[in-house]
Amino acid sequence: MQPFLLIGQLLFGKLPFCSLIGGTVGVIAGSFLGLTMDAIMAGPLSWVQIVEIGLILALVGWITVLIVFGLWLRYGLAQLWLPAAINALLTAILTVWVNELVHITVLAPIIGLVIGLLIGIILCWFCPPFVRLGGWSITHAR
Repeated sequence: MQPFLLIGQLLFGKLPFCSLIGGTVGVIAGSFLGLTMDAIMAGPLSWVQIVEIGLILALVGWITVLIVFGLWLRYGLAQLWLPAAINALLTAILTVWVNELVHITVLAPIIGLVIGLLIGIILCWFCPPFVRLGGWSITHAR
């Protein structure tokens, strides 16, 4: 177990909290999308279908983030629900769109992870400085 913790700390230890939420949603959206693209999608998607699929995957990722980070890790639902919803919407829709352009189903989870991490970093820039420096209970969990 120690090597996995070390690899996780090296890869994700310096990232802001929002990027971890985005990465989680991106992996979930990319995994589900990659599996369904490989199994049932034959033709290109329209913009309406991209948004619909993105909304469904965003909902699944958002609920997962609220359960894992908000309840199990005790970061609090009140602090997470709105930022996580915005992050999930942007991450899932962009993941669906980029995977539709690339259309390599094996790379869909990795593409989702990268998109989620980048969106989380960008969204973290819009937070007030006290939030990034630990003013919320996000940094004071447990």
